[in-house]
Amino acid sequence: MNKKILITGSTGTIGQSLVKLLQESNLNFVAGTRDFEKAKSVLDISKVDWVKFDFTDQSTYEQATENVDQVFLLGPPLTLNMETIILPFLDFLQSKGILRVVYLSAMGNESLKGDLAFHFIIENHLKENHFDYTILQPSFFAQNFKNFEFENLMERGITFNVAGDGKAGFVDVQDIASVAAKVLTEVGHTRRTYRLTGPQLLDFYEAAEILTEVLGKHIVYPNPSEEAFRSALKAGGAPDFIADYMISVYGMIKSGTVAHLSPDVEKILGRVPTNLKEVLKRDFAK
Repeated sequence: MNKKILITGSTGTIGQSLVKLLQESNLNFVAGTRDFEKAKSVLDISKVDWVKFDFTDQSTYEQATENVDQVFLLGPPLTLNMETIILPFLDFLQSKGILRVVYLSAMGNESLKGDLAFHFIIENHLKENHFDYTILQPSFFAQNFKNFEFENLMERGITFNVAGDGKAGFVDVQDIASVAAKVLTEVGHTRRTYRLTGPQLLDFYEAAEILTEVLGKHIVYPNPSEEAFRSALKAGGAPDFIADYMISVYGMIKSGTVAHLSPDVEKILGRVPTNLKEVLKRDFAK
């Protein structure tokens, strides 16, 4: 019987791109989702082999992994202590002899502590428990400007975060998905860690200039204080932990932790990664 790939996080930004790439290549995979209605809204569900999967519901593990020999592992967003729901699934995979795991981590994760140390913990679990892992550590997603800052950009003319004057190599989610598809379907990528970045290091002042050009309206980066950032999120109805989470994450840019470019995207895909301007032109043309 043919083996197949389980894609977790299949309705998210990266998951959707990866599912489409695997579809185009006629590869054998199953897309896990805990919400079939959401799946219908983001992908053509009739063309995808869907299965019920929820990290927090161990009763879904068995059916989701039937005839599976590889897993693309992407945890739910904005989840503190994520290792508490991911490690039981990894232990289940190990018990089933499913050891090939491609894990979507994050660049600079080793600098995060406490509730946010989950990527570091999960990476070490994969390494110490004899998994045939590939770890992908992307920089900040170029798509976040459209996905999370659309209202700020279009209504207020700002990009609003607490990254200071630090720089990041904003990476195209489609490039991440393309790398994931390659490492899932080619040999030679096991027990490797790849850092995925775009081709340029940019701060948010420079990103605002690019946004101004692409959107045809003046965009500024006010570089708010942490107090102002917290107040704005609270006024928007976000729970308090979101501010803590985002301040820590953007702190990786502010501190220079992710101010590095990597050749890994180009090495794997055989082309230069997509720059921020091209991603923004594509995203905001929709």
